[in-house]
Amino acid sequence: MITHEWRKQMAVKRFALGALGVALAVAVGGALGAEVPAGTVIGKDNFDKIRNDTFEGKAVGSMITERMEWLIKNHGFKMKIRHSEKIDMDPKYVEATRKYHKDVVFDPKTRDIKGWKAGMPFPPETIDLKDPQAGDKVIWNIRAATYGHILDIKELAFLFLDGKSGLERVQRWHSQRVYLEGRLDGGPVVLGDGAVQHKTTLFAVTPQDIRGLGTFSVRYNDALKPDDTWAYLKSVRRTRRLSGGAWMDPIGGTDQLYDDWDIWDAAPPKYKSIKLLGKRTVFVIAHTKPMGVDVSKRGTKEEFPLIDLDNAPYWWPKNVEWEPREVYVIEGITPEEHPYGKKLIYMEVTFPRVYLGEMFDKKGDFWKFMIFQNRPAVGDDGYKSVIPVSGHVIDFKRYHSTTWVSNMGSNPKGVKPDDISLGQLEAVAR
Repeated sequence: MITHEWRKQMAVKRFALGALGVALAVAVGGALGAEVPAGTVIGKDNFDKIRNDTFEGKAVGSMITERMEWLIKNHGFKMKIRHSEKIDMDPKYVEATRKYHKDVVFDPKTRDIKGWKAGMPFPPETIDLKDPQAGDKVIWNIRAATYGHILDIKELAFLFLDGKSGLERVQRWHSQRVYLEGRLDGGPVVLGDGAVQHKTTLFAVTPQDIRGLGTFSVRYNDALKPDDTWAYLKSVRRTRRLSGGAWMDPIGGTDQLYDDWDIWDAAPPKYKSIKLLGKRTVFVIAHTKPMGVDVSKRGTKEEFPLIDLDNAPYWWPKNVEWEPREVYVIEGITPEEHPYGKKLIYMEVTFPRVYLGEMFDKKGDFWKFMIFQNRPAVGDDGYKSVIPVSGHVIDFKRYHSTTWVSNMGSNPKGVKPDDISLGQLEAVAR
């Protein structure tokens, strides 16, 4: 576990290494170091040797966060690097952002927004890093239905992983989320104050002892209105409404909270404060493989090609490459009743996709690390977006991870918004 004392030592070390790097750069005429080739694997054995070398013109060490360095040196974390590649969002999304963002008004008292219709409420050219509300504004960008109007999480598997003994069990689930506002498929754009923003179902398929367990949740476009959430209870064979605080609860028995959906899921007013700490370039996974689950190899380790199940601690990504991306670094201070003390996330600047998350407890000590593997995708209707394929949710207090993988898609043919409902959850459960 990372302590305050460790962080102090690391800060001193980073300052010393930075000063040394500057001195060396001056000595050799301004060059930071050799340019490392794409395909290089960064790990414990070579990190200190190449940290002052460059990749795409930036020092390798500058693109690795403090927590990532700790993981490399202490927990077998490795990264094979690739050159970055431009990602284009759908032209409809880009046009909606251009057309509507000027109508969005941010209220500094409530930290809510008014006038949003579709697209990104606060595109990057409107974000002032010195603006004290910049953190709230950047998080509001997550509200837009960047996936399209329906997210279909097919072949979703939760892998429960012990860092010492490996795979404990596998649970298979299915989830769908439908956006009812801000849609670019010909559906409604604005439904009015208090209307439903999106609906989500999440239910277990196997093993049999958990089949039918799940939740149905409704989020409103009024950020101060609590979500409505229902859970199916097998013991009484019916659904029960949960408290408005269910958004902070764990998903089933996993290490992931509902608030960790996409690493960050809550509207800004639900947090005490959100601060935009700045922008930087960080290695992330933005071009993973399209399938996280190989159904032809069901029941074997090969079913999960993106997870290193053969080597301790068993939860790191494999068969993937990491690339430099410019990200916002955002700090969120949670409400008192939240399990975390704060979140630190790394989100793409050009569109609202969160790649990495660092969660801290109430004492300020490092608790969880989250890696989401993402890829550019095209929905069944041709809509272009960026979607996650796998999420590594690692709890370093328990030395345990719930890593999920899926064959996620968007805008599936034949699925209507009304199909995603409490009735759907009840039908599957029975």
